[in-house]
Amino acid sequence: MIPKKIKNIVLFVMVIVCVYLSSYVWLQLPDFISSADTEDNVPDEIIVADIWEVVRPIKNIIKYKENYTVTYTDKLDMWGKTVHIINDAFQNYDKSSVTESAAFPTQYLKFDFSTNIPSEIFTGYMQLENAEINNTVKNIKNVIVDLENTKSLYFYDGFNTVKIEGDSIDTSELLTIIKNFDFESGTKYSFDQKIGDETVQVPVPLEVSARNPVFVQSELDVFDTYRINEIAKDYFKNNYDYVRKSVEVSGNLVYTYRTEKVLKINEEGLLDFYDAAFDPSNVTDQYESLAAAVNFTEEFLGFPKDVYLSNLESIQFEGNYGYRYTFSYKILERPILFSKVRENTALQIDVVGNKVVSYKRFIRNIDDSQMDKMNDTQILPAVEVIKKNLAGESETIEGTVSEIKPIKIEMIKDINNIYLGYFDLARISKEQMLRVVWVIETNDKSYIFNATTGALIEEW
Repeated sequence: MIPKKIKNIVLFVMVIVCVYLSSYVWLQLPDFISSADTEDNVPDEIIVADIWEVVRPIKNIIKYKENYTVTYTDKLDMWGKTVHIINDAFQNYDKSSVTESAAFPTQYLKFDFSTNIPSEIFTGYMQLENAEINNTVKNIKNVIVDLENTKSLYFYDGFNTVKIEGDSIDTSELLTIIKNFDFESGTKYSFDQKIGDETVQVPVPLEVSARNPVFVQSELDVFDTYRINEIAKDYFKNNYDYVRKSVEVSGNLVYTYRTEKVLKINEEGLLDFYDAAFDPSNVTDQYESLAAAVNFTEEFLGFPKDVYLSNLESIQFEGNYGYRYTFSYKILERPILFSKVRENTALQIDVVGNKVVSYKRFIRNIDDSQMDKMNDTQILPAVEVIKKNLAGESETIEGTVSEIKPIKIEMIKDINNIYLGYFDLARISKEQMLRVVWVIETNDKSYIFNATTGALIEEW
């Protein structure tokens, strides 16, 4: 009798153990019980990547003694060294050392951002809780190093200049770099260039040759199913086994998890995802929001080479406030310009709270297999392109369409920037090359001209 009772007890215990163990299998199917996967509930650290690798100037302008040049690369890490100087200036901030609307230095190293950068991104990264700094500086469009006074820094927001001066600032290392800089190999510029009776108010680059065309390939190939699947696995992580995969008539690959997450990669190589699963209560400031965008990208696909933050703005996403960060990049040491007719961007990241809710990525790399077809070719000088596009009476040949000439002579004095770049029509599968262009910026508009023909391509 006793052995029978023992058997029953053993059997009962075994049933309990089996039920307990099986619960770990059945109760942890994809989010049937929980509202979000465990991995998403683990908060990111404030910063994983170095944001100064992406929050960086589009160009560096150097004016020292009789020398003047503009560089689009930073092989000497002048920006990295300046970040440390800014940190020292902000850490030892003293209101008495600040002069607003200060005069611009006559000899300088100027870092020019593509957009205004809120100073709270700097103070947030530096873990400074000093509202006085953010109230005084607010936004940063330029950081200017005075090459005559190594104890001062200037910050320009597009309207006003703020000068911070003190013993905590030491720019002597930067001054040494500039003294030894090879100006002879840099781009030459013309000053006080006249067109008609008007004078161009900015230095005019004198470049007459450039690599053109530049053949490229999209970073992502929709037909490379192995890599695309690996990207999808990396994005959906533990939920990938429950993702529905489909191919649209257009050839786009679409991965869908419930109605919460959708990842699409189209035939041109545009990656686009949407994630509705976020907690709007996780309110973040500009710095924490940017850190979330940077961390996600570094861990997902990484940033392309020579990337920089080109725009940031506030957005609303399903009734919640957040931020949109747009990144661009350079190729052959020149900025890439995307056609605004097709609303293209290299990388656009929307963040709500501390979560990336939308991510669009379209990167093109140089096609190494066609390097032998890419050579330096003659281009029209910038001044000739401007003259060619001056509005006015022109000879019209019967049966032809006259060219659009968008620049009026009175606009010459309003030109505030002239530079060479590469134009990408983008998202056209047959258009796998970049064109070299002259960009002429005025106070109101930007004009993109084909640098070899001088013809207007787009007007922004």
